[in-house]
Amino acid sequence: MPRSRWSWRTQVGASRQKTNARAELPETEMLLPISMITGSAVAAASAAYYATSAVRSQWLGATVWRGRTDTNEVALTFDDGPDKDTEELLDVLGDLNVNAAFFMIGSQVERHPDIARRVAELGHEIGNHSYSHPIFVSRSANETRKQLDLAQQIIAETTDIRPLLARPPYGVRTRAYFSAARNLNLQTVQWSDTGFDWKDHDAERIARDAVQHARAGSIILLHDGDSAGKSDRKRTIAGIPLIVAALKARGLEIAPLSRLIEMKSQPQFGAEQTNA
Repeated sequence: MPRSRWSWRTQVGASRQKTNARAELPETEMLLPISMITGSAVAAASAAYYATSAVRSQWLGATVWRGRTDTNEVALTFDDGPDKDTEELLDVLGDLNVNAAFFMIGSQVERHPDIARRVAELGHEIGNHSYSHPIFVSRSANETRKQLDLAQQIIAETTDIRPLLARPPYGVRTRAYFSAARNLNLQTVQWSDTGFDWKDHDAERIARDAVQHARAGSIILLHDGDSAGKSDRKRTIAGIPLIVAALKARGLEIAPLSRLIEMKSQPQFGAEQTNA
């Protein structure tokens, strides 16, 4: 940081002795440069936080957080699986004839390969949610690249689907993340609404929060697992019929995420794919 042009000499007069000048300065004058530096640091920290962590931020790279608004469609998305509760969730979605997008953690796919494969077989879309769910601001560029590369490889080998979508853990993005995502031809997708189902809420509260501000183009965030594989998502699953009913009551239809954000749709399970 360049030195401030603020000079104590201009404040107390050139006639004062250099050795005694600092002691003679009023406290407010001594604190002025400190407050200026502190204010700049706070502003810089705030800007950095917004750039990396604000769901809608476009500062570091193109991020989709909402879909097209000229239809009556919304999308349901699930993070952190597959996990032990994902199978029941798939049954509920099937009963309701709902297509969703699952942003999978690579290590979870390794733990539950059959469930991951069933997600693909049922025609749901699959996204890359990293290998082990780290916060990317605390990882090097090389580690970040490996997180996405490994998850992409594991998901593709397990499900026969090479993801076209990515969602960074906690929604936190860095320049290194965007560089790695571009190398894999991944479109970053965040969310506009959430059920806050990582909190200790019942099904009714999860459903209410999920649809409270939902409108055409909404991308709703929910969870079918967690990075440690410990969370019980039964309440989220119980809330799904409530969410679907509430959306229908508003005249909203749940659509595939790729259609909502107007991007190339995911190849069907078993179809030949390229890396293009």
